Amino acid sequence: MVISGTSVQWTRGAGLSAAELAVTRHLLVHGPATRGDLGDRLRLSSASMSRLARALVDGGIVSEDLEPVPGVGRPRQLLSAVPGARYVVGCKLTGDTAYGVVCDMLGEVRSTAQAALPAPQADGTVPLAGTVKTVAQLANKLARRVPSLDGIGLSVGGVVANRSIVREGTFLGWHEVDLATPLRDRTGLPVVVTNDVTALAREQLWFGAGRTHSTFGLITVGAGIGIALVREGVAVEELIDNGHLLAHAPVDSSGPRCSMGHTGCVAAYLNREDIQDHASAAAGRSVTFSDLVQARAAGDHTAANWLDGAARALGHLAATFAGALQTTRIVLAGEDVAAIANSTAMTDVIAARLRPGPDETQRCTLDITTAPLTFNDWARGAAVVGIQNVLGAL
Repeated sequence: MVISGTSVQWTRGAGLSAAELAVTRHLLVHGPATRGDLGDRLRLSSASMSRLARALVDGGIVSEDLEPVPGVGRPRQLLSAVPGARYVVGCKLTGDTAYGVVCDMLGEVRSTAQAALPAPQADGTVPLAGTVKTVAQLANKLARRVPSLDGIGLSVGGVVANRSIVREGTFLGWHEVDLATPLRDRTGLPVVVTNDVTALAREQLWFGAGRTHSTFGLITVGAGIGIALVREGVAVEELIDNGHLLAHAPVDSSGPRCSMGHTGCVAAYLNREDIQDHASAAAGRSVTFSDLVQARAAGDHTAANWLDGAARALGHLAATFAGALQTTRIVLAGEDVAAIANSTAMTDVIAARLRPGPDETQRCTLDITTAPLTFNDWARGAAVVGIQNVLGAL
């Protein structure tokens, strides 16, 4: 790695071959394994597996050591992914801040940092050149915490195309902005840009829900409602509707209106700005989401009703999403999710949706997990996408 000013120059090799990637991915996702076990799982011959293991060990991607606790007879040789084989900076961009982390190949955060983005211009857009400079400086700072740096992953709210173009930057005011190219030119590092919720889905694919479910859905609740999905081990890069069909599905025809004018849709109950607007109008004063959470904790029934309404909407959204995907695994994440999902109103809705008819014998259960997120967690998702990019998994 060569550091010059704010430029971090890339000195590592290219991505892995398809077979090398398959072995490395299995070790990252499922942990250490013997050559024989890997060959059986990946349908590779003993000779092929030996060649791959030798190449990966020689390349520093994988190590081979004796089993920590030998069984009866000859100790087995175990292959393990080397965490420090790759280091990648992940960066989550909001409307005013770049949140950065540097992660090893296992997605473990080694250091964090953040920096303010330049102020928006008169037309409301955040300057691209200033953003690139800020991210490059952030990467340079984080690079000092690890032996080497292999790439950068960036995530933004909105629509991203070709892992480079921010087609719609929700919080940055961007339209058709190429973010990857100028950052790649400035740093000399491989750069990948992705939607922030898709980044979380990719992180879950390798280090979370994807370990046990090849198909799952991800819903984020915070400064908006985010939707991402993985089908048969493949993360869907671009949704046909940016999640609107699910986020604006009807819940109650007599309910409040969302900001787009739909009556009683999921967003009307679940979107933070809509919750705050409705609660403020009802109270005759400004009410924030945090105010509602605090008031509910103090025993305020009105605040509890607002949050229960959000919980019921989230329950309907999770059940509908699971049914559409035909999966039993849904991950709920985001800054607001803990305050909403801990209501029995959500679990009651899901239980009612799962209840079979009187003559039905088939039973279904949903495996729903909740993962409250900080901005560093969002940045970690971007870093995992960066790891997948430098390994050749994208």
